[in-house]
Amino acid sequence: MRKRWSHATNTALLLASTGMGVGAYAGAFPARFGVLSFISVLTAAFFYGGAWWVARSPSVFNMPNQAAYDALPEESQRKVVACTLPFFYWSTTIWLGFLIVGFSFETTAALVVAAVLANIAEGALAIRFLFLKAPRKVREFQEAGQDRSG
Repeated sequence: MRKRWSHATNTALLLASTGMGVGAYAGAFPARFGVLSFISVLTAAFFYGGAWWVARSPSVFNMPNQAAYDALPEESQRKVVACTLPFFYWSTTIWLGFLIVGFSFETTAALVVAAVLANIAEGALAIRFLFLKAPRKVREFQEAGQDRSG
């Protein structure tokens, strides 16, 4: 899952939601699509803002083993945080897709199914990047630091 794929996908989804919003104002889509572009931009700003904040200040990032993470030098913390940034980017993709699907269908069942699938995907991302990959990186840096000192 490369970062550029997530950025390209997010750009396409934002353009699609903006197009649907403009189409709603032009009368081509139902009126409920009028707020889709606004909500989509807020969603993207939330996740990309979170990625920016964590990358800018790696000390604010919470880890399962916080003491080991805090003991790392800042450069190592930045590398740990860098491996978690795809979580934010792909979360944007998941929730933009959910919004488009949620607004596209009038049935509550479609909205519920889309919400369940989005939450399952979000949970899988969290497990992969935040609970498996990041702690593994912390252990690698911790072991490398012990090898150098010992």
